[in-house]
Amino acid sequence: MEIFDLMIEELRQRIENWKEQGRKVREKQCSTSVENLKGSLPISKQPGIILKEDTFVELGNPKTASAALVLWTKNLELVRDGKITIVGPDIPESEGNLPFAQILIAQTKGLEPEDYRLLSRNQYNLNLEGYMLRAVPQRQRVWSRVSREAVERGFTLETLGRALMVSLKENPPVAEAVEVIFVTSGEEDVRELGAITEKAWRTATPVKSTPAYDCTNCENEEICDEIWRMLQLRRGLSPNGKRPPILCSEFQESNSSDI
Repeated sequence: MEIFDLMIEELRQRIENWKEQGRKVREKQCSTSVENLKGSLPISKQPGIILKEDTFVELGNPKTASAALVLWTKNLELVRDGKITIVGPDIPESEGNLPFAQILIAQTKGLEPEDYRLLSRNQYNLNLEGYMLRAVPQRQRVWSRVSREAVERGFTLETLGRALMVSLKENPPVAEAVEVIFVTSGEEDVRELGAITEKAWRTATPVKSTPAYDCTNCENEEICDEIWRMLQLRRGLSPNGKRPPILCSEFQESNSSDI
């Protein structure tokens, strides 16, 4: 999809502009091998719940700015495989809430336009100890928590970046090269990227072909079930009742202050 190639070039120019404006920009080169990337990842067998009191930082909370997107290209020259770029503070440097943008640039030769949604959803297919994902994919956002214990054990944006690379390289449709860009430098910077993500998503997924993200087609259903159970316990109600079939964005945002 050539339109994404132009967006990748626009993204790189924005990062150069931010450098000139004095933003803190760090680059880390990781292995390009899935086996090596997995090496020291704190893999969890199943998604976990992180309560507010156990949270060190929230990334992309609805009260601040958030953006998430996969940009796909057939041109390997546009992807710096294994590279992680961090614009702004890293996780251990910022306790509390951080505005957050997560942009993945993926290269694959055989991807058809209709497969793009599957490739994009792989960025939410993560099981990491001390990391709880509360994604709102239909709004091109990502909202997550990192626990205090995980940060003490060394969880950083590089940890998250390597996990994202593994997910896109392991899960079909498989990406052959992946680059990750994180932006935490401020709400204005993240909102600038939000304009790119909205344009890219509209280009790749026309409204008429976009299914609703309800509980019947969401890979995060188990997480929402557990959140519902904990909320019922806190409200003094039975935890065995069935959760109402509401959209994840409505459920997660309306209950963000409860847990």
